[in-house]
Amino acid sequence: MRRTKSSPAEPLRVHLISLGCPKNLVDTEVIAGHLATAGFALASEPDLADILLINTCGFIADARREADSEIRTALRWKRQRRGRRVVIGGCLPQHDPAHISERYPDVDLILGVDDIPRVAERLLRAIDDAQPREEPAPISAPTFLYDHTAPRLRLTPHSYSYVKIADGCDHRCAFCSIPNIRGRQRSRTVDSVLTECRQLLDLGARELDLIAQDSTRYGHDLHDGSDLLTLVRACDRLDGQYWLRLLYTHPRHITEDVIRGLAETQHLAPYIDIPLQHISDRVLHGMGRGRGGAATRRLMEHLRRLWPGVAVRTTFLVGYPGETAADFEELFDFVRDYRFERLGVFTYSHEDGTRAAAIRTGRVPGEVAGERRARLMELQQAISLRRNQAAVGTTLRVIVDAAAGPRSFLGRSGADAPEIDNLVRFTGPRDCLERGFVDVRITRADPYDLHGRAAG
Repeated sequence: MRRTKSSPAEPLRVHLISLGCPKNLVDTEVIAGHLATAGFALASEPDLADILLINTCGFIADARREADSEIRTALRWKRQRRGRRVVIGGCLPQHDPAHISERYPDVDLILGVDDIPRVAERLLRAIDDAQPREEPAPISAPTFLYDHTAPRLRLTPHSYSYVKIADGCDHRCAFCSIPNIRGRQRSRTVDSVLTECRQLLDLGARELDLIAQDSTRYGHDLHDGSDLLTLVRACDRLDGQYWLRLLYTHPRHITEDVIRGLAETQHLAPYIDIPLQHISDRVLHGMGRGRGGAATRRLMEHLRRLWPGVAVRTTFLVGYPGETAADFEELFDFVRDYRFERLGVFTYSHEDGTRAAAIRTGRVPGEVAGERRARLMELQQAISLRRNQAAVGTTLRVIVDAAAGPRSFLGRSGADAPEIDNLVRFTGPRDCLERGFVDVRITRADPYDLHGRAAG
Protein backbone atom coordinates (compact mmCIF):
# COMPACT_ATOMS: atom_id res chain seq x y z
CA MET A 1 0.00 0.00 0.00
CA ARG A 2 1.93 3.07 -1.26
CA ARG A 3 1.35 6.55 0.18
CA THR A 4 0.28 8.34 -2.96
CA LYS A 5 -3.08 9.95 -3.50
CA SER A 6 -4.38 6.74 -4.95
CA SER A 7 -2.32 4.30 -2.86
CA PRO A 8 -0.24 4.93 0.28
CA ALA A 9 3.49 4.03 0.42
CA GLU A 10 3.34 1.98 3.60
CA PRO A 11 0.43 0.39 5.42
CA LEU A 12 -1.96 2.89 6.88
CA ARG A 13 -2.39 2.27 10.59
CA VAL A 14 -5.91 2.16 12.02
CA HIS A 15 -6.78 2.27 15.70
CA LEU A 16 -10.22 0.79 16.42
CA ILE A 17 -12.50 1.81 19.30
CA SER A 18 -15.55 -0.39 19.85
CA LEU A 19 -18.37 0.98 22.00
CA GLY A 20 -21.52 -0.66 23.27
CA CYS A 21 -22.56 -4.29 23.35
CA PRO A 22 -20.83 -7.51 22.27
CA LYS A 23 -22.93 -7.52 19.09
CA ASN A 24 -21.22 -4.28 18.12
CA LEU A 25 -17.85 -5.77 19.06
CA VAL A 26 -18.39 -8.57 16.54
CA ASP A 27 -18.94 -5.92 13.86
CA THR A 28 -15.69 -4.26 14.94
CA GLU A 29 -13.87 -7.59 14.66
CA VAL A 30 -15.22 -8.07 11.14
CA ILE A 31 -14.17 -4.52 10.25
CA ALA A 32 -10.68 -5.32 11.58
CA GLY A 33 -10.59 -8.46 9.46
CA HIS A 34 -11.53 -6.60 6.28
CA LEU A 35 -8.95 -3.89 6.95
CA ALA A 36 -6.16 -6.39 7.64
CA THR A 37 -7.04 -8.37 4.52
CA ALA A 38 -6.85 -5.17 2.47
CA GLY A 39 -3.35 -4.37 3.76
CA PHE A 40 -4.09 -1.89 6.54
CA ALA A 41 -2.16 -2.24 9.80
CA LEU A 42 -3.95 -2.19 13.14
CA ALA A 43 -2.48 0.14 15.76
CA SER A 44 -2.74 -0.67 19.45
CA GLU A 45 -2.69 3.01 20.49
CA PRO A 46 -4.11 6.17 18.90
CA ASP A 47 -0.69 7.85 18.82
CA LEU A 48 0.58 5.04 16.58
CA ALA A 49 -2.30 5.42 14.11
CA ASP A 50 -3.07 7.41 10.99
CA ILE A 51 -6.80 6.71 11.22
CA LEU A 52 -9.03 6.45 14.27
CA LEU A 53 -12.22 4.46 13.62
CA ILE A 54 -14.95 4.53 16.28
CA ASN A 55 -17.68 1.90 16.03
CA THR A 56 -20.40 3.58 18.05
CA CYS A 57 -23.45 2.56 20.04
CA GLY A 58 -26.54 4.77 19.90
CA PHE A 59 -29.04 2.65 21.82
CA ILE A 60 -29.74 5.02 24.72
CA ALA A 61 -28.75 8.50 25.83
CA ASP A 62 -25.82 7.29 27.96
CA ALA A 63 -24.39 5.44 24.95
CA ARG A 64 -24.74 8.54 22.78
CA ARG A 65 -22.97 10.64 25.40
CA GLU A 66 -20.12 8.14 25.52
CA ALA A 67 -19.88 8.18 21.73
CA ASP A 68 -19.89 11.99 21.67
CA SER A 69 -17.04 12.07 24.18
CA GLU A 70 -14.98 9.58 22.15
CA ILE A 71 -15.61 11.45 18.90
CA ARG A 72 -14.59 14.80 20.37
CA THR A 73 -11.46 13.25 21.86
CA ALA A 74 -10.68 11.77 18.44
CA LEU A 75 -11.11 15.12 16.72
CA ARG A 76 -8.66 16.70 19.18
CA TRP A 77 -6.26 13.85 18.35
CA LYS A 78 -6.74 14.60 14.64
CA ARG A 79 -5.79 18.25 15.05
CA GLN A 80 -2.47 17.34 16.68
CA ARG A 81 -0.89 16.03 13.46
CA ARG A 82 -1.52 16.75 9.82
CA GLY A 83 -2.89 13.87 7.77
CA ARG A 84 -4.82 12.11 10.50
CA ARG A 85 -8.36 10.93 9.78
CA VAL A 86 -11.37 10.18 11.98
CA VAL A 87 -14.07 7.71 10.95
CA ILE A 88 -17.39 7.02 12.67
CA GLY A 89 -19.37 3.81 12.17
CA GLY A 90 -22.01 1.74 13.89
CA CYS A 91 -25.40 2.47 15.38
CA LEU A 92 -25.04 6.22 15.95
CA PRO A 93 -24.63 7.22 12.28
CA GLN A 94 -26.91 4.39 11.15
CA HIS A 95 -29.73 5.98 13.12
CA ASP A 96 -29.33 9.49 11.66
CA PRO A 97 -26.33 9.95 9.33
CA ALA A 98 -27.28 13.45 8.21
CA HIS A 99 -27.44 14.70 11.80
CA ILE A 100 -24.07 13.13 12.60
CA SER A 101 -22.53 14.67 9.50
CA GLU A 102 -23.81 18.10 10.53
CA ARG A 103 -22.81 17.68 14.19
CA TYR A 104 -19.25 16.56 13.41
CA PRO A 105 -18.19 18.35 10.20
CA ASP A 106 -14.51 17.48 10.77
CA VAL A 107 -15.14 13.75 10.71
CA ASP A 108 -13.68 12.38 7.48
CA LEU A 109 -15.96 9.41 6.88
CA ILE A 110 -19.30 8.15 8.18
CA LEU A 111 -20.08 4.45 7.80
CA GLY A 112 -23.36 2.60 8.08
CA VAL A 113 -23.85 -1.06 8.97
CA ASP A 114 -23.98 -2.05 5.30
CA ASP A 115 -20.57 -0.45 4.75
CA ILE A 116 -18.80 -3.07 6.88
CA PRO A 117 -17.78 -5.38 3.99
CA ARG A 118 -16.47 -2.42 1.93
CA VAL A 119 -14.83 -0.49 4.75
CA ALA A 120 -11.35 -0.68 3.17
CA GLU A 121 -12.57 0.69 -0.15
CA ARG A 122 -14.36 3.59 1.54
CA LEU A 123 -11.35 4.37 3.75
CA LEU A 124 -9.03 4.58 0.75
CA ARG A 125 -11.33 7.07 -0.91
CA ALA A 126 -11.58 9.09 2.31
CA ILE A 127 -7.80 9.54 2.63
CA ASP A 128 -7.43 10.73 -0.96
CA ASP A 129 -7.13 14.50 -0.60
CA ALA A 130 -8.19 14.90 -4.23
CA GLN A 131 -11.58 13.45 -3.42
CA PRO A 132 -14.32 15.54 -1.77
CA ARG A 133 -15.72 14.35 1.52
CA GLU A 134 -18.40 11.74 0.89
CA GLU A 135 -21.81 12.69 2.21
CA PRO A 136 -23.56 9.92 4.14
CA ALA A 137 -26.20 7.95 2.29
CA PRO A 138 -29.86 8.42 3.21
CA ILE A 139 -31.20 6.25 6.01
CA SER A 140 -32.23 2.75 4.93
CA ALA A 141 -32.74 -0.46 6.87
CA PRO A 142 -29.47 -2.41 6.87
CA THR A 143 -29.27 -5.85 5.31
CA PHE A 144 -25.66 -6.83 6.08
CA LEU A 145 -25.01 -9.97 8.12
CA TYR A 146 -21.57 -11.50 8.32
CA ASP A 147 -21.05 -15.25 7.95
CA HIS A 148 -18.25 -17.78 8.45
CA THR A 149 -16.48 -16.65 5.27
CA ALA A 150 -16.00 -13.06 6.48
CA PRO A 151 -12.50 -12.13 7.63
CA ARG A 152 -12.55 -11.48 11.37
CA LEU A 153 -9.88 -10.57 13.93
CA ARG A 154 -10.86 -11.49 17.47
CA LEU A 155 -10.50 -8.63 19.94
CA THR A 156 -11.61 -10.62 22.99
CA PRO A 157 -9.31 -12.54 25.34
CA HIS A 158 -8.21 -15.93 24.04
CA SER A 159 -10.65 -17.81 26.26
CA TYR A 160 -13.97 -16.73 24.74
CA SER A 161 -15.54 -15.40 21.59
CA TYR A 162 -18.92 -14.02 20.59
CA VAL A 163 -20.85 -15.64 17.74
CA LYS A 164 -23.55 -13.43 16.27
CA ILE A 165 -26.29 -15.81 15.11
CA ALA A 166 -28.64 -13.10 13.82
CA ASP A 167 -28.93 -9.35 13.51
CA GLY A 168 -31.88 -6.97 13.59
CA CYS A 169 -35.13 -7.31 15.51
CA ASP A 170 -38.78 -7.73 14.59
CA HIS A 171 -40.14 -6.68 17.98
CA ARG A 172 -41.50 -3.20 18.35
CA CYS A 173 -41.10 -2.58 22.05
CA ALA A 174 -42.36 0.95 22.65
CA PHE A 175 -39.14 2.20 24.25
CA CYS A 176 -36.60 0.60 21.89
CA SER A 177 -34.96 2.07 18.79
CA ILE A 178 -33.05 -1.08 17.78
CA PRO A 179 -35.46 -2.10 14.96
CA ASN A 180 -35.10 1.41 13.53
CA ILE A 181 -31.31 1.13 13.64
CA ARG A 182 -30.63 -2.53 12.85
CA GLY A 183 -33.60 -3.42 10.65
CA ARG A 184 -35.57 -6.64 10.45
CA GLN A 185 -34.21 -9.82 11.99
CA ARG A 186 -32.02 -11.85 9.66
CA SER A 187 -30.56 -15.15 10.81
CA ARG A 188 -27.45 -16.96 9.68
CA THR A 189 -27.84 -20.57 8.62
CA VAL A 190 -27.11 -23.36 11.09
CA ASP A 191 -24.24 -24.56 8.87
CA SER A 192 -22.64 -21.10 8.83
CA VAL A 193 -22.80 -20.76 12.61
CA LEU A 194 -21.46 -24.29 13.11
CA THR A 195 -18.55 -23.68 10.75
CA GLU A 196 -17.59 -20.52 12.62
CA CYS A 197 -17.89 -22.30 15.99
CA ARG A 198 -15.53 -25.04 14.77
CA GLN A 199 -13.07 -22.42 13.55
CA LEU A 200 -13.13 -20.62 16.90
CA LEU A 201 -12.67 -23.83 18.88
CA ASP A 202 -9.75 -24.76 16.63
CA LEU A 203 -8.22 -21.37 17.42
CA GLY A 204 -8.41 -22.14 21.13
CA ALA A 205 -11.65 -20.51 22.29
CA ARG A 206 -13.12 -22.30 25.29
CA GLU A 207 -16.41 -20.43 25.51
CA LEU A 208 -18.71 -19.52 22.63
CA ASP A 209 -21.31 -16.88 23.45
CA LEU A 210 -24.29 -16.99 21.08
CA ILE A 211 -25.73 -13.50 20.62
CA ALA A 212 -28.40 -11.65 18.65
CA GLN A 213 -30.85 -8.85 19.30
CA ASP A 214 -33.32 -11.66 20.09
CA SER A 215 -31.71 -15.10 20.26
CA THR A 216 -34.99 -16.86 20.94
CA ARG A 217 -36.36 -15.86 17.52
CA TYR A 218 -33.35 -17.30 15.73
CA GLY A 219 -34.27 -19.00 12.45
CA HIS A 220 -37.88 -17.89 12.10
CA ASP A 221 -36.94 -15.91 8.98
CA LEU A 222 -35.07 -18.81 7.32
CA HIS A 223 -38.24 -20.82 6.61
CA ASP A 224 -36.33 -24.10 6.74
CA GLY A 225 -37.46 -25.35 10.13
CA SER A 226 -34.42 -23.99 11.97
CA ASP A 227 -34.95 -22.58 15.43
CA LEU A 228 -32.93 -21.87 18.55
CA LEU A 229 -33.05 -25.44 19.85
CA THR A 230 -31.95 -26.77 16.46
CA LEU A 231 -28.93 -24.48 16.55
CA VAL A 232 -27.98 -25.05 20.19
CA ARG A 233 -28.24 -28.82 19.84
CA ALA A 234 -26.06 -28.74 16.72
CA CYS A 235 -23.44 -26.60 18.52
CA ASP A 236 -23.63 -28.92 21.52
CA ARG A 237 -22.52 -31.86 19.36
CA LEU A 238 -19.20 -30.24 18.45
CA ASP A 239 -16.12 -32.02 19.80
CA GLY A 240 -13.99 -30.62 22.58
CA GLN A 241 -14.08 -29.17 26.07
CA TYR A 242 -15.95 -25.87 25.91
CA TRP A 243 -18.90 -23.88 27.21
CA LEU A 244 -21.75 -22.47 25.20
CA ARG A 245 -23.59 -19.47 26.58
CA LEU A 246 -26.89 -17.97 25.44
CA LEU A 247 -27.32 -14.19 25.59
CA TYR A 248 -30.13 -11.76 24.76
CA THR A 249 -33.22 -13.98 24.87
CA HIS A 250 -36.70 -12.46 24.75
CA PRO A 251 -39.17 -13.79 27.36
CA ARG A 252 -42.05 -13.75 24.90
CA HIS A 253 -40.70 -16.78 23.02
CA ILE A 254 -39.33 -18.94 25.83
CA THR A 255 -41.59 -21.95 26.30
CA GLU A 256 -41.41 -24.97 28.58
CA ASP A 257 -40.16 -27.04 25.63
CA VAL A 258 -37.36 -24.53 24.99
CA ILE A 259 -36.33 -24.59 28.65
CA ARG A 260 -36.30 -28.41 28.73
CA GLY A 261 -34.27 -28.54 25.53
CA LEU A 262 -31.68 -26.09 26.82
CA ALA A 263 -31.41 -27.90 30.16
CA GLU A 264 -30.66 -31.21 28.40
CA THR A 265 -27.54 -29.97 26.61
CA GLN A 266 -24.04 -30.99 27.63
CA HIS A 267 -22.00 -27.85 26.90
CA LEU A 268 -24.49 -25.03 27.54
CA ALA A 269 -23.58 -23.15 30.71
CA PRO A 270 -26.46 -23.15 33.23
CA TYR A 271 -27.14 -19.49 32.49
CA ILE A 272 -29.72 -17.51 30.59
CA ASP A 273 -29.82 -13.79 29.83
CA ILE A 274 -33.49 -12.79 29.70
CA PRO A 275 -34.31 -9.06 29.94
CA LEU A 276 -37.72 -8.88 31.65
CA GLN A 277 -37.88 -5.04 31.79
CA HIS A 278 -40.67 -4.95 34.40
CA ILE A 279 -43.29 -6.97 36.27
CA SER A 280 -46.23 -4.54 36.46
CA ASP A 281 -49.02 -5.41 34.02
CA ARG A 282 -49.60 -1.74 33.30
CA VAL A 283 -45.99 -1.03 32.47
CA LEU A 284 -45.43 -4.24 30.50
CA HIS A 285 -48.54 -3.53 28.42
CA GLY A 286 -47.39 0.01 27.75
CA MET A 287 -43.96 -1.27 26.71
CA GLY A 288 -45.51 -3.79 24.31
CA ARG A 289 -43.55 -6.69 25.75
CA GLY A 290 -46.09 -9.39 24.89
CA ARG A 291 -46.21 -10.94 28.39
CA GLY A 292 -47.97 -9.63 31.47
CA GLY A 293 -46.85 -9.89 35.06
CA ALA A 294 -48.54 -13.24 35.78
CA ALA A 295 -47.09 -14.85 32.65
CA THR A 296 -43.65 -13.50 33.53
CA ARG A 297 -43.86 -14.99 37.02
CA ARG A 298 -44.89 -18.36 35.58
CA LEU A 299 -41.96 -18.25 33.18
CA MET A 300 -39.55 -17.65 36.05
CA GLU A 301 -41.10 -20.53 37.99
CA HIS A 302 -40.71 -22.81 34.94
CA LEU A 303 -37.04 -21.85 34.64
CA ARG A 304 -36.29 -22.73 38.26
CA ARG A 305 -38.24 -26.00 38.06
CA LEU A 306 -37.20 -27.28 34.64
CA TRP A 307 -33.57 -26.13 34.66
CA PRO A 308 -32.25 -26.72 38.18
CA GLY A 309 -29.24 -24.60 39.03
CA VAL A 310 -29.71 -22.15 36.14
CA ALA A 311 -28.37 -18.65 36.79
CA VAL A 312 -30.80 -16.04 35.51
CA ARG A 313 -29.49 -12.67 34.37
CA THR A 314 -32.09 -10.01 33.73
CA THR A 315 -32.41 -6.27 33.24
CA PHE A 316 -35.18 -3.92 34.30
CA LEU A 317 -36.20 -0.50 33.04
CA VAL A 318 -37.45 2.02 35.58
CA GLY A 319 -38.97 5.43 34.98
CA TYR A 320 -40.96 4.35 31.91
CA PRO A 321 -43.74 6.89 31.16
CA GLY A 322 -46.72 6.07 33.35
CA GLU A 323 -44.76 4.02 35.90
CA THR A 324 -46.31 4.83 39.28
CA ALA A 325 -44.84 4.41 42.74
CA ALA A 326 -47.04 1.34 43.13
CA ASP A 327 -45.73 -0.15 39.88
CA PHE A 328 -42.19 0.31 41.11
CA GLU A 329 -42.92 -1.19 44.52
CA GLU A 330 -44.35 -4.26 42.75
CA LEU A 331 -41.09 -4.55 40.80
CA PHE A 332 -39.03 -4.06 43.96
CA ASP A 333 -40.94 -6.85 45.72
CA PHE A 334 -40.52 -9.15 42.72
CA VAL A 335 -36.74 -8.67 42.68
CA ARG A 336 -36.56 -9.19 46.45
CA ASP A 337 -38.60 -12.41 46.28
CA TYR A 338 -37.12 -13.98 43.15
CA ARG A 339 -33.48 -13.24 44.08
CA PHE A 340 -32.00 -13.10 40.59
CA GLU A 341 -28.45 -14.34 40.28
CA ARG A 342 -27.46 -11.42 38.04
CA LEU A 343 -29.34 -8.17 37.49
CA GLY A 344 -28.91 -4.78 35.86
CA VAL A 345 -31.17 -1.71 35.94
CA PHE A 346 -31.54 1.08 33.40
CA THR A 347 -33.49 4.30 33.62
CA TYR A 348 -35.85 5.17 30.77
CA SER A 349 -34.20 6.99 27.89
CA HIS A 350 -36.28 9.09 25.49
CA GLU A 351 -35.62 7.74 21.99
CA ASP A 352 -36.91 9.67 18.98
CA GLY A 353 -38.90 7.51 16.59
CA THR A 354 -40.21 5.13 19.25
CA ARG A 355 -43.81 4.90 20.39
CA ALA A 356 -42.86 5.82 23.94
CA ALA A 357 -41.38 9.11 22.73
CA ALA A 358 -44.89 10.25 21.80
CA ILE A 359 -46.27 9.73 25.32
CA ARG A 360 -46.95 13.14 26.85
CA THR A 361 -48.54 12.17 30.16
CA GLY A 362 -47.19 10.36 33.19
CA ARG A 363 -43.55 11.12 32.54
CA VAL A 364 -41.32 10.20 35.44
CA PRO A 365 -38.81 12.88 36.48
CA GLY A 366 -35.21 11.86 35.91
CA GLU A 367 -34.29 12.19 39.58
CA VAL A 368 -37.16 9.88 40.57
CA ALA A 369 -36.11 7.29 37.99
CA GLY A 370 -32.54 7.54 39.28
CA GLU A 371 -33.67 6.99 42.87
CA ARG A 372 -35.66 3.93 41.81
CA ARG A 373 -32.66 2.51 40.00
CA ALA A 374 -30.46 3.09 43.03
CA ARG A 375 -32.93 1.30 45.32
CA LEU A 376 -33.05 -1.75 43.06
CA MET A 377 -29.28 -1.91 42.70
CA GLU A 378 -28.83 -1.61 46.47
CA LEU A 379 -31.28 -4.49 46.92
CA GLN A 380 -29.50 -6.56 44.29
CA GLN A 381 -26.11 -5.91 45.85
CA ALA A 382 -27.35 -7.44 49.09
CA ILE A 383 -28.83 -10.42 47.22
CA SER A 384 -25.61 -10.91 45.28
CA LEU A 385 -23.52 -10.79 48.46
CA ARG A 386 -25.67 -13.42 50.15
CA ARG A 387 -25.49 -15.67 47.10
CA ASN A 388 -21.72 -15.27 46.89
CA GLN A 389 -21.28 -15.95 50.60
CA ALA A 390 -23.15 -19.23 50.11
CA ALA A 391 -20.42 -20.27 47.66
CA VAL A 392 -17.64 -19.96 50.25
CA GLY A 393 -16.26 -23.41 50.99
CA THR A 394 -17.48 -24.90 47.70
CA THR A 395 -15.45 -25.77 44.61
CA LEU A 396 -16.46 -24.18 41.30
CA ARG A 397 -15.45 -24.99 37.75
CA VAL A 398 -13.93 -21.77 36.40
CA ILE A 399 -12.92 -20.64 32.93
CA VAL A 400 -9.61 -18.73 33.08
CA ASP A 401 -9.66 -15.45 31.15
CA ALA A 402 -6.40 -13.76 32.14
CA ALA A 403 -3.37 -13.80 34.39
CA ALA A 404 -3.34 -11.05 37.02
CA GLY A 405 0.16 -11.88 38.26
CA PRO A 406 2.68 -14.72 38.29
CA ARG A 407 0.33 -17.00 40.23
CA SER A 408 -2.94 -15.05 40.27
CA PHE A 409 -5.71 -15.26 37.71
CA LEU A 410 -9.09 -13.89 36.66
CA GLY A 411 -11.83 -16.30 35.73
CA ARG A 412 -15.57 -16.81 35.65
CA SER A 413 -18.00 -19.45 36.81
CA GLY A 414 -20.72 -20.88 34.59
CA ALA A 415 -23.05 -18.27 36.10
CA ASP A 416 -21.02 -15.39 34.71
CA ALA A 417 -20.90 -13.99 31.19
CA PRO A 418 -17.77 -12.08 30.16
CA GLU A 419 -17.55 -8.33 30.71
CA ILE A 420 -20.91 -7.94 32.50
CA ASP A 421 -21.01 -10.44 35.37
CA ASN A 422 -18.95 -11.46 38.39
CA LEU A 423 -15.30 -12.51 38.44
CA VAL A 424 -13.54 -15.31 40.27
CA ARG A 425 -10.14 -14.08 41.45
CA PHE A 426 -7.87 -16.94 42.42
CA THR A 427 -4.32 -18.12 42.92
CA GLY A 428 -2.83 -21.28 41.47
CA PRO A 429 -0.04 -22.88 39.45
CA ARG A 430 1.56 -20.90 36.63
CA ASP A 431 -0.10 -23.08 33.95
CA CYS A 432 -3.70 -22.22 34.91
CA LEU A 433 -4.15 -19.93 31.90
CA GLU A 434 -2.98 -22.64 29.51
CA ARG A 435 -5.23 -25.22 31.17
CA GLY A 436 -8.30 -23.11 30.38
CA PHE A 437 -10.65 -24.62 32.95
CA VAL A 438 -9.68 -24.91 36.62
CA ASP A 439 -11.50 -26.10 39.73
CA VAL A 440 -11.34 -23.30 42.31
CA ARG A 441 -12.00 -23.60 46.04
CA ILE A 442 -13.84 -20.44 47.12
CA THR A 443 -12.44 -18.85 50.29
CA ARG A 444 -13.95 -15.36 50.34
CA ALA A 445 -16.89 -13.45 48.84
CA ASP A 446 -17.53 -9.83 47.87
CA PRO A 447 -20.87 -8.54 46.55
CA TYR A 448 -19.79 -9.08 42.94
CA ASP A 449 -16.58 -11.16 43.05
CA LEU A 450 -15.44 -14.46 44.50
CA HIS A 451 -11.91 -15.23 45.73
CA GLY A 452 -10.22 -18.59 46.04
CA ARG A 453 -7.38 -20.89 45.10
CA ALA A 454 -7.01 -23.57 42.48
CA ALA A 455 -8.04 -26.94 43.92
CA GLY A 456 -5.50 -28.95 41.98
